[in-house]
Amino acid sequence: MIEIVLPFPDKRLNPNRANGRHYSAVASIKKKVRCDTAIIAKVVANGLKFDLNDICIKVTFVYPDKRHRDLDNLYAACKAMVDGIADGLGINDKQFHPVILMREYGKKPGETRIEIG
Repeated sequence: MIEIVLPFPDKRLNPNRANGRHYSAVASIKKKVRCDTAIIAKVVANGLKFDLNDICIKVTFVYPDKRHRDLDNLYAACKAMVDGIADGLGINDKQFHPVILMREYGKKPGETRIEIG
């Protein structure tokens, strides 16, 4: 099993914040998140190989405060992270099944813990 700890998802990536904005408004943010996460995943995996079967992924959002957030929106906001992890591991993100979403209440600035395997 691999655990990767990343920042709490950028609020600009939340799908509820789109408000009719063009997709290119957040494309550069998504690209940076995906590239940075791919590098982190490659380093953390340290040469581990994954087979072509389904790989369980558990995403725990550690909230920076006590405000309520929808887990499905948070997962959508961290999609670039998940894609970057798949890139770094050299697999297709469709292999991430099942996807388990959890939440915890922490303190600022919050974090996203992703456990793979």
